[in-house]
Amino acid sequence: MSMSITGAAKPSSRKTSRPRGPETISRNNPTEPLQLASAPRCLARTRSGTACQSPVMRGRKRCRLHGGASPGAPTGEANGNYKHGMRTKAAIAERRKLTNLARAMRDALAALGDC
Repeated sequence: MSMSITGAAKPSSRKTSRPRGPETISRNNPTEPLQLASAPRCLARTRSGTACQSPVMRGRKRCRLHGGASPGAPTGEANGNYKHGMRTKAAIAERRKLTNLARAMRDALAALGDC
């Protein structure tokens, strides 16, 4: 409001509130963009037992404060605790294939023996 010469307050022609389009409307916080407001929320629990209200990191289930920002320890030889390749994903998958093949062969031999 500005004062006129007579001392009476006259309304200002300038808008004081921000225009609120669909990209800025949110149920809880009018300044939060709609895309952020509709983002999935972190699944972590606070110390008081309530759910964390932060949005999750892209492709994760936790926010940046609860482990969403870091993908974990490096895998393979990049990890400092790497000793051998016996428990790598590739080695486990190969052993699983061989076990299934041996089981199939054993079942086939048992079926031939029953004839």
